[in-house]
Amino acid sequence: MVVNSMSYYQAVRDRGFAITLFCVGLASRVALILFFLMTDVDRTYRLTKDGFFYDRMGKEIADYYRSGGLTEWPQRVKAIIDFLYEHMVGVVYYITDDSMFAMRCLNAAAGAIAPVLVWKTAAYITNQETARRAGVWSAFFPTQFYYSCLPVRDSFSTFSIVLVFLGMTAVTCNGKRRDILALPVGLALTAGFRAYVFTVLAALIPCCWIATSILSRSRSKGRFIAKILFLIGVAAIIGIMSGLDGAFSSGKAAYVMDLDYWNMIRVKMNHGAGAVYGDGDIPRLGETIRDTVYGVVTGLYFFFVSVDPTSIDSFRQFMAIPETLIVVYMMPSMWRGLRRVLRYHRFSCLPLLLIAGAITFGYSSVTTNGGPLMRWRLQVVNIYILVAAIGYSRTYSCVDGESREAENGQILSHYDRSRQLSRREFQYLGHQQVLR
Repeated sequence: MVVNSMSYYQAVRDRGFAITLFCVGLASRVALILFFLMTDVDRTYRLTKDGFFYDRMGKEIADYYRSGGLTEWPQRVKAIIDFLYEHMVGVVYYITDDSMFAMRCLNAAAGAIAPVLVWKTAAYITNQETARRAGVWSAFFPTQFYYSCLPVRDSFSTFSIVLVFLGMTAVTCNGKRRDILALPVGLALTAGFRAYVFTVLAALIPCCWIATSILSRSRSKGRFIAKILFLIGVAAIIGIMSGLDGAFSSGKAAYVMDLDYWNMIRVKMNHGAGAVYGDGDIPRLGETIRDTVYGVVTGLYFFFVSVDPTSIDSFRQFMAIPETLIVVYMMPSMWRGLRRVLRYHRFSCLPLLLIAGAITFGYSSVTTNGGPLMRWRLQVVNIYILVAAIGYSRTYSCVDGESREAENGQILSHYDRSRQLSRREFQYLGHQQVLR
């Protein structure tokens, strides 16, 4: 058996990094949760009203289980699709006697796993130094860190979408089967946490793959498109059999392409301290070119910058300032990273960029409140973090010394030759190190 000790040591280092990243991320999140519980600052300043809503829903569901169905089930909570988080809170409350701390710890665990998945995704695309940089930045990006400590569904929805991105990248880069399985698992979880995002992803993923195969130089476009069509067919069958097709006609998902619904939401959301237009007129999308362009550009500004520096008048807006400064500081890196992605990693990374761009455009067009935009930005922020990590250093090597030519003709990272070791080879190498 021909083995490579360098690959063994690389695998050990990678596992150590993943465990360290998760443990440090989880410990720091639990520390913030304990601070919230001891000071009650999130209730005092009402940092998120959704947390109180989920707390009430969870208690009602837990009481329903404890009474054997004698108490009333909350009317708002229906099937699993789009209401998975409410069911989770209810089950956790039932098991732990209404412990919000337990639910917050689960959120923290999901928030700590997501950066590890970001690192694994980046390792398919770029060198290990850049991939680790992306993982660390993801772990401590302020909004992502903060909302994973609150009793809201954002942590789990971000986790599920990061799973989708990992699965997509594994499919594109001919990665491991278990990483490819992250795609259907992530889509199923996304349907449970945010059904309308699931419908958008289900429509965008095949389109982005096909567009990428057309825009990228590849020696195996036909085989890649055939694999995509096969995956679409399998996903459609599984979705229909499992009831996921109901996500396309439930809740907000039924109005994804309804422009009148978008304008209604724009009017409804323009209130409170985070209102984008204040008391002024809200431009309606689709009526005139000027109003449409102005509305979308304004939304894009608040999607990335989050606050209007001329009218900061709430505690939560002051909390957003550090993150705003970080985003502005990273803009040059994002621009440089985008150019490097298009030059070196077009085939592997372009599908992620297209999806991130589409979701960014959608939220920027619909939302007229800076607060929700900060939260919903979490669904694609890890893609922008990856791009910024690629563009951060002045000099860049797309691989770790030894490049690998993929079947599609694009230069990819070598994806750690350690990850190509079989389990038997890994155990053999470990045994040899012990003997030494």
